[in-house]
Formats: sequence, C-alpha cells, structure tokens
Amino acid sequence: MSSSSPNKALLYLFQRTAANRLQSQLRRIRNPRYVFAVAMGALYIWFALFRNARLSEGPLSSIVDTNLLAPIIAAFLLLAAGRWWLFGSDRAALAFLPAEVQFLFPAPVSRRTLVHAKLLRSQFAILLNTLIWTILLRGGGQTPDGWRRGIALWLLFSTLSLHRLGASIVRANAIDNEGAGRRRSIIPALVFGTLIAAVAFGLVTEIDSFRLANAQGYKAVGTAIVDALHKPVPRYALWPVRALLNPIFATTYSIWLAALPLSVLLLLAHYLWVVRLDHAFEEAALEATQHRAERLLRFRTSQLGKARSRKGKLARIPGMAIRGRPELAIVWKNVAAAIRGGAWRTQLVSFTIGLAVFAAVTRSASRDAANVFIGVALGWAAMLLFVGPLWMRFDLRLDLTRLATLKTFPLSGRSIVAAEIIGVTILHTLTIWSLLTVPLVMLFLDQELAVAAGANIPRFIAVIVVVPVFNFLMFTIQNATALLFPAWVRLGTESRGFETMGQSLLTTGATALVAGIALVLPVGIALAIVFGLGTTMGDWVYLLASLIAGSAIIAEIWPLLAWLGKVFERTDENEVQLAS
Repeated sequence: MSSSSPNKALLYLFQRTAANRLQSQLRRIRNPRYVFAVAMGALYIWFALFRNARLSEGPLSSIVDTNLLAPIIAAFLLLAAGRWWLFGSDRAALAFLPAEVQFLFPAPVSRRTLVHAKLLRSQFAILLNTLIWTILLRGGGQTPDGWRRGIALWLLFSTLSLHRLGASIVRANAIDNEGAGRRRSIIPALVFGTLIAAVAFGLVTEIDSFRLANAQGYKAVGTAIVDALHKPVPRYALWPVRALLNPIFATTYSIWLAALPLSVLLLLAHYLWVVRLDHAFEEAALEATQHRAERLLRFRTSQLGKARSRKGKLARIPGMAIRGRPELAIVWKNVAAAIRGGAWRTQLVSFTIGLAVFAAVTRSASRDAANVFIGVALGWAAMLLFVGPLWMRFDLRLDLTRLATLKTFPLSGRSIVAAEIIGVTILHTLTIWSLLTVPLVMLFLDQELAVAAGANIPRFIAVIVVVPVFNFLMFTIQNATALLFPAWVRLGTESRGFETMGQSLLTTGATALVAGIALVLPVGIALAIVFGLGTTMGDWVYLLASLIAGSAIIAEIWPLLAWLGKVFERTDENEVQLAS
C-alpha cells in the first residue's frame, strides 16, 4: 500500500459521507412537510440572489460601508479570542465523533492528516455560514461586491476557526503537561491580556467624552466609542483583527485588493501554526472527545436524578409526590436537567449579580448613566426573548433523541408536547424576570428616574404578564420546527461555535417572522383596547390589554398543540437523527 493510500481512503470517506447525507436529505423531500420547507427556502434564496440586489445599494450597505462598525466588531472579536486564552477554549473544537475515534485514530494516518481532517470538516460549516452572511442576509449575491464580501468573510471565519483550534490544543496541552505545556500558554495569555487592557485603557481615558455624548443621544455615544477606539493605544491593539476586517468593509475593488494580502497572510500563518501543533493534537483531541462523552453521560444521568456536583455532593432538587398529574413529571425532569446538567443556574446568578454591580456603578455616576443602564438591561431582556429559545433546549429538541421512550409514557401526544414546552418556558421566564428585577429596583428607589422613564406599577405588571406568554409562543415555534423537521434541526444541548452564527441568525429571523404573524391579531386587539379605553382606565389599561392579548395568544397556541400532538404520535423513530 502506498503512503498516499490512507489519505485517499480518508478523502473517499469524507466524499461518501457527504454524498450519503445529501441522498438521505433528498429522500425526505417526498414528505409534504419537507417539500413545503424546500419550496420556501428556494423562494427565499431566489429572492436574495436575484431580486434583492438592491440591498447592496440601500441603507444597510451605507451603514456597513462606514467606519463605525469595524472598530466595535474588532473589539468584540478580540475579547472572544482573549477568552479562549484567558479562560479556556471550548473543547468541542477538538472533539471527534466516537465513530471517528474508533476508525481514524488507529488507522495508519499521520497526526497531521488528522489535523487536516478536522479542518476539512469544519469548512462545511464555515462555507455555509459565509453563504448566509454574504448572500442570503444582505442580497446582491450575483454581483462582484457580493462575492468579494464572501471571500473576505471566508478568510475571517477560517482564521478565527484556526485560532480557536490552536488555542484549544495549547490549553489542553497545558492542562495535561503542567510544566512545558503551561509555559507555552503563558505568553499568548499575557499577549491577549495586554491587548484587552490596551483597549480598556483607551475607553476609560475617554469617559468624559462618553458623558458629554450621552446628553446628545445613543448615536453620539456610539461615535464617541468609535473615536476612542481610534486612539493610538487601542488602534494598535486592534490592528491584527482590523486587518482581517478591512476586506469585508472595503467599498471599492482597489481597496479590497489592497487589504486582501494581509488577511490571506494571517490565515496562512494560523494554518502553519496549527499544523505544527500536530504532535499535541492527537492527545488533546482524544481528551476532548472523552470529556464530551463524560459530560453527555453526566447530563443524561442528571435527568434521572443521579447527577452530582463537582464537589461530589448530590445536587438538591425538590422531589415529587407519588400522586399527581403525570405531565408534571416531564416538566420536573426538564427543569432538573437544566439546573443539574446545564449552565442555566450559573447564567441566572451571573446575570443578576452582574447587573446589580453595573447598576450600582451607573447610579452613583449620574442620572444619564442610570438611564443608559436601564436601556441596556431592557434591551438585553428583549433580545433574550428572541434568541434565548435557541439556547434553552431542555424540551423536545433534547428528548426527541429518545422518542421510543417518550412514546411509552401513558400520555397523549398533546400532553407530552405541552409539558415539554412548559418546562423551558418557566426557566426562561425566570431568566427574563431576573434581568428586569435590577432596573425595576432602581426605578422604585428613584422616583424621578421612574417618572422620566414612564414606569409605574400597572406597566410593570403588564410586562410581567406578557413575558411568560411570549416565551410560550417562541418555544412552541421552536419545538414545532424540531417535530416537523427532525432531520434538519440540531437536536441535543451541545453548543456550537461561531461557525454556525449565520444559521442561528437565520433561524432567529425565521422564528421572529412566524411569531410576528402569530402576534398580528393579539397586538391589534391590545392596541384597540389601549386607544379605546386609555382615557377612562389610565395606565391600568396596559394591564388589561396584556391580559387579553395573552389570552388571544394562548387561544392560538392551544389548537396548534393538539395538532403537534398528533404529529408526535405519527413520527417514526427513524426520522429522528442526532445532528453531528
């Protein structure tokens, strides 16, 4: 057997895997549900590619072409890369599938070949992500500008993916080899710590400018932040990231062509760096794969009430009575799994403490700073209403992988579907309420601030009433998608990297569109009540409008749950595939 035979066999494996997956997905188009989804997707792609080119010359393009977004995006990317070095990168960047470990690692292939296999597999997600960001979301896919933007984004995503993989290898090697491994990770940690400190220094020294800009509005604040990032110290700290972003924000072909070589050079440098780490890659990949398997095992046992905390003590979850409605057992199981096996409790505490500290600092600074904090907190909560259901996956998106077990429960399909949705709705509602607690306390302590913000008790209660109903709607849409298209939805709770941001953003947009259609009637009723009874009921009209609108949303969801229950009962176990 020649030396190139293993590499050819590996390439053949990837080709056949991709071909078989494509054939499997094409066979599903015989199902009417998948036919409808494919038709809608094809219509959207046609619109984005050929009918939406004007977006490239519209308001969105004018925003992107300015020099406002580039420094802010560069700062966020630097923080992300710094987190990989300072706090540890996600080991999922290194992990292989169990089947790959069984067949590839004992095979007569070099470690460098395994590195290339990992890089090749990551390219599928990167290319799809690039396609979404360049063509589907902005339009102009058939124009030269669209393709130049696509090449620049591919360079950015590929470089970040390589950097994340390299950071994972070095960090994993530092944990396993305390001496030399840790010495190799000290220098990158110091470098990124210095760069982040330089950016923070540039922002802190301009705090007076931020205060003056705050009186002129949010746009002035954004301009002040950009001006601060353009100062010498933060500008030099952000230079490597800006070099990757410059081709994306290039307005002309000549500017793009001048910025491209440096971006390509950074990609090649990262590639050579990761390839030279092949001696530590195999051990780190095996460790990451084993860690993922152990984490999955701990999570599954946590759903049975057997998970233990890191200190070895049994995580305390209130028990259930022997008698009661069986649907509550599913709700309890999902809530317990989120507390024991997920990061929900840590995030909840972190959100609350972080906001409390932020509130104390801004409230002592000035009234304008407190106004900015309240706006940030409310905006964050509003954002989580839409993107939170993508992260909180302790529902059918988790349990469909055990469909055979679910069907043995002595419950109707509608009861199971409703119970799965109610559990995550409760958890996410608590998250949103925790974000609202700190600004509400600030408003109660400062009556002048509350009057300026238009906040009072009736409106508070109206928001509290709306949040769980809206969460119930969003999680119903997410679970309906997983139930209708199980082969196209990622099942399980394992997180994905930034390579899938495009898919997540597209999913969020589709979910928001469906939710918007469902909210037309309830919002219309609520507005009619506010304008019709506002003069007689005062601010309490908002509470009445929220109660009636919430009832209308529940009335829309109730028959949908009955239909989803029938779909659940007809779903075959073979239709469900665990996304790789």
